[in-house]
Amino acid sequence: MIPDAMMPRLMIPGAMLTGTRLLIGACMVSFWAGILPATAAQAEGGQQLVDALDAAWVRVLKTREFRKIVSAHDLEDVIINIADCLPNPDVTPFPEHPAGKLQRVLDEERINVGVSSGGTLDEGATATRFHNMGEDILAAVFAELSTQYGVGEIDINYVTIAPPFPITSTLNSGAIDIVGQVNALGGETEDLRRRSSRRFTCTLTATRQILWLKKEGGPSWQTANDALNDPELKLCVGPLSNQLSKAYFDLPGQQVKTEYVQDLNICLARLLNGEIDAMVSPFTHERFFPARIDTTGDGKADTATAGQFRSIDTNIVAGTPLWVALD
Repeated sequence: MIPDAMMPRLMIPGAMLTGTRLLIGACMVSFWAGILPATAAQAEGGQQLVDALDAAWVRVLKTREFRKIVSAHDLEDVIINIADCLPNPDVTPFPEHPAGKLQRVLDEERINVGVSSGGTLDEGATATRFHNMGEDILAAVFAELSTQYGVGEIDINYVTIAPPFPITSTLNSGAIDIVGQVNALGGETEDLRRRSSRRFTCTLTATRQILWLKKEGGPSWQTANDALNDPELKLCVGPLSNQLSKAYFDLPGQQVKTEYVQDLNICLARLLNGEIDAMVSPFTHERFFPARIDTTGDGKADTATAGQFRSIDTNIVAGTPLWVALD
């Protein structure tokens, strides 16, 4: 829209004919296109990148490559495929005329992917399995992208975003092109709702949220509602269950403690020591837990975890897309 202050300079008295009006309008568009930032092209490129990622993802689903990757990481019982994008390439085409951010990624054959730092990645951290699987999924998506546009292999450059994890502002500043699978769709970052402060793709992966209790001596809960309505509930959760748990288990008196590093080791030890009532985790079976943990604080992992716990499915699912700047 032309600013009011500029209107007298651009209006031509007596231009009453339709053809003249069209000519004047064309001149105005040309004038402003030369002096205003190309925000429309930038926005187009951002949405094109979303559309291209969706198209690539749909083909990863269609070829069963997604299921091969999940199986290779032994996560068939954990990962849920939310069907918000069906494996139908015919209705999910790649953009025909790349522009803006998408064109730059294709030209440079490189994309900068933001991820959050989660500390040491080993069997004591929930994030370990998801980190490795996520990298393979992203590689499959960009392999489809490069094949479609006839470019070379796209280099995926991971950029670690340190605490306090200003991921939205980092993304929208242009320092990274996309955010990897580190932010669930329903959450918030920097006091901004992610769904309204960023663009996002199809949901790539999703997980159940499971309550893990001591098999003997723990709460008598039989359903998720029992836990949700317990006013004295104490939970320990990892980074993949953080915001969700705090949002759902928010009654007065309920406590949710998040461990961002070594969450399995810490939460399971607290659970066995009776310091908490339950752990919330995306893992569906205790075979995903460390075989032994330190429960005494002496640095020795000498307590076996097998057979110590029971679980309750909350029937709450958290899904994660890829994120693109809002522009």
